Amino acid sequence: MPNLPLAETVRKIRQYDSRFSPTAYEFIRQCLDHSIQRLGRSGDKKPAHVRGGELLEGFRGLALREFGPMAKTVLNEWGIQNCSHVGEIVFQLVQHGILGQSETDRPDDFQEIWTFTEAFETPFQPKAPSLKAPSVVWRAPSPKKASPRRNRKPGSQAGSGKL
Repeated sequence: MPNLPLAETVRKIRQYDSRFSPTAYEFIRQCLDHSIQRLGRSGDKKPAHVRGGELLEGFRGLALREFGPMAKTVLNEWGIQNCSHVGEIVFQLVQHGILGQSETDRPDDFQEIWTFTEAFETPFQPKAPSLKAPSVVWRAPSPKKASPRRNRKPGSQAGSGKL
C-alpha cells in the first residue's frame, strides 16, 4: 500500500470506519513522537520502536499535559474512550503504511492497563483526608489574668483604683 500523507490516509480510513475523529489520528501520531522522545530513542539511526504499553503511557502523559482536567472529555469527543481504541487507531495507521510494526506487535498490547477514569480524572480529584487521628496535646488552662473593664462610669468602684 502506498504511503499516503496522514490527512489523506485518515480520510480513506474514515470512509469505512468513522468512529474516531481525524484529530484522534493526528493526536496518536503526536503521542508516538512524544513517546519516542520521552524514552530517549529519537537519536537512533534505525526507526524507533515503541511497545503498546509505552505508547499508552506517552498517550496519557501528552493528554494530561495538553488538556489537563479536560483530557477525558476531549478524548471521548474524538471517539477515544479506552486503551483498546488507541490500539485500534494505531493498527489502522499500520495497515495504511503510516506507522510501522514489529513482528511482536499485537492489538492485545493495548489492553486496558488503566481506565480512562484512573488516567484522566483521578489525578485531579481532591486527596482524601488522612484517616490517622490528629495528634492532640492537652495543656492545662493558664490562669486567667484580670482584664480591665471598659465603659465604666467615672467614679465607680470597679476599675477606679479605689478599694
